[in-house]
Amino acid sequence: MLRKSLLGLSLAAVLSLPFLVRDSRSAIDAAADDTVVILTGHNENLRYELGRGFREWYRRRTGRTVYVDWRFLGGVSEVIRYLDSVYTGAFRYHWEHDLHRPWTDEVQRIFVHRTADRSRWKTQLEREVCGSFYDSSISSGVDLFFGGGASEFVIQADLGTLVDCGLREEHPEWFCDEAIPHHFAGEELWDGQGRWFGQVFSTFGILINRDALAARGVDGDGIVQWEQLADPRLVGMVALADPSKSSALLKACESIIQQQMLFCLREMPREEGMAPEERERRGVAEGWMRGLRLLQRISANARYYADAPSKMILDVSSGNSAVGIIVDFMGQSQVDEDRRRCGHGRLRFVLPANGSAISADPIAMLRGAPNANVAKLFMEYVLGLDGQKVVSFAVGTPGGPVRSGLFRPAMRREIYSAEFDPYRLVSGNPYVDLADFDYHRERTIAVYAALKWAVKYSCIVPHGELVEAWRAILEAREEGRWEAAENALRVLEDFSGFAIGEISQTLEPILHQASPAKSLALQRKITRRFQEQYARARRMAEAKEDPTISLAR
Repeated sequence: MLRKSLLGLSLAAVLSLPFLVRDSRSAIDAAADDTVVILTGHNENLRYELGRGFREWYRRRTGRTVYVDWRFLGGVSEVIRYLDSVYTGAFRYHWEHDLHRPWTDEVQRIFVHRTADRSRWKTQLEREVCGSFYDSSISSGVDLFFGGGASEFVIQADLGTLVDCGLREEHPEWFCDEAIPHHFAGEELWDGQGRWFGQVFSTFGILINRDALAARGVDGDGIVQWEQLADPRLVGMVALADPSKSSALLKACESIIQQQMLFCLREMPREEGMAPEERERRGVAEGWMRGLRLLQRISANARYYADAPSKMILDVSSGNSAVGIIVDFMGQSQVDEDRRRCGHGRLRFVLPANGSAISADPIAMLRGAPNANVAKLFMEYVLGLDGQKVVSFAVGTPGGPVRSGLFRPAMRREIYSAEFDPYRLVSGNPYVDLADFDYHRERTIAVYAALKWAVKYSCIVPHGELVEAWRAILEAREEGRWEAAENALRVLEDFSGFAIGEISQTLEPILHQASPAKSLALQRKITRRFQEQYARARRMAEAKEDPTISLAR
């Protein structure tokens, strides 16, 4: 009885959540003719400007009024968890009450791990469970999912929460090389089945506080690459977010890994007789390990791991941290705000050359959208030139925002024509400026989901032990105890079992365990391994342990 009561309370909480996070303008706009409900992680400035722009556009287009009901839950990770919960609950209700079938652990396992690839529905129960969902109009009560990384939208499309609304068929002139190409710089900008579309570009760089760096004897204008965030002079001065909670930081981590793969392949000698496939395999494998070690050293310099990027921005701005890994529009917005407020260039934002992968920031219609026709028009607005001007133009320019510049690079190529040069807020053209990053999705796609766990359990959870070991190594170097420092560093950087070909045995079981208890046990095992490893490295750096014994463990 208690279990049923708790289940009922949980379900009620989940179903009521959208109403708790509705925009405060709900009462004001309740009399609008139409409504569109949008689940997003976008900030208030973007919600205001696009909401205002759409209401004006919609009245001109239809002669009717519309209420944009924004549902803001925080970061994209929270949005994904919400969608997973709501669609699982809705499908369970459909399965039990409409189809009169029992909800078992096996049914839940199939639903959680469902795929749109019907060739992978092997058993009769898989065909029944997956078919019942993918052929349905089961609803979350929300119309659109707006904002995040393309990787999250690819996953949601395969899970069937995103559907084709017919926009590509209605506007084929938009989805072509002259407007929005299908692929650019190794990234997919829209889904070939029409389930999601990139609206703006996102990339990742470094927000720099010149004054805070100068206090450490570091030239802020000299910071141009990811590797420089591992500089020993930056101990305790790097601001990072948890990539298991921030899709933006996970993408930044992937960019760092991809860059190291690129560097390894460039550095590898072309041995006679080595097949291109073997050279690629070796370079990717070595780049993966080099990337993990670089992320580890950057983490050792980290002051903390934040749950939200906003904390990092404030800390770098105030000088509590000197540098932070930030999404481009957040970094550029902060630099602009600081310049207007303080009148000098204390802050700087830089995109590391050959290390800033570009990504689409998409929009998609959700399965069972209750206001599908209005939602489709919202997608048409943000992907059309009217919406593209709002996100990329300066305040007060023709078609631009009225209150706050959004610093978002538009997806439509037409926005980068000479006609609009005086109006764009961000100078440059991503189709030109970021075309040189040699991103290869196939190099990291198999380990992308596991990457956040690699960082979490090797760097974040044992962060205290990692920092202590790193500081001890640096102290040994300063004192001239080079052998102790180098032996300790080798122990610190030991990622045995984490090679790119070994992830399926070490990290992926965390993702695919049917039993939460077994998954948690694996997480604790990996964490303990690194905690003990870092403690050994610290003892060696402090000359409290025989290095020959430690290296043999």
